[in-house]
Amino acid sequence: MSGHRILVVEDTELLRRMYHDKLVADGFQVSAAADGLEALTVLRANEFDLVLLDLIMPRMGGLEVLETMNADPRLTKIPVIILTNLGEESAIQKALDLGAIDYMIKNSAKPADVSAKITLSLQHLAPKAPEPTAATPAPTPLGPSFKVLIRDREADADALVAHAGLQRRFWCPACEEELLLEMVPNPTRDGWYEAHLVCTRCGREY
Repeated sequence: MSGHRILVVEDTELLRRMYHDKLVADGFQVSAAADGLEALTVLRANEFDLVLLDLIMPRMGGLEVLETMNADPRLTKIPVIILTNLGEESAIQKALDLGAIDYMIKNSAKPADVSAKITLSLQHLAPKAPEPTAATPAPTPLGPSFKVLIRDREADADALVAHAGLQRRFWCPACEEELLLEMVPNPTRDGWYEAHLVCTRCGREY
């Protein structure tokens, strides 16, 4: 997800900084706003792939921001994840009715959890590859692929976790299924493989 542009809208400076720093460390381009009015100004002046939006803020709250975004054709298609607190169930439902794609409870959402949620949401929203047609047939299989279980904490496992930025080591953060290393034949080098981690339950790749 490196390079995706995220706007963090949160009135608590400490939380705003924590989310900002974690997302930047994970490769996102991040801007921040302290309330709804500032958020709308930033949104209208820049392009974003996703907004992380607090509900309760001074000057203008998250629900008003969502209503304004829905009325603006430049902003209405930007996905929004809500940040909220326990006890705000009716506000959460209103936000979802207004088009928010998901929500997180701030008391239990660590910066790493927020980053993982944004990553999974953007993966889910990414356009799917077109189905093969007669004009663009599917590529010819090069040979069998293999799914291999990695033995955690042995050999270079820790280095792989750090390099790949895995949030749950070798477990899928979406469904808690153990990840496998899928090895696909390299089309240019016989006997070599391209590899990625995959969840066999939800099919997400990491």
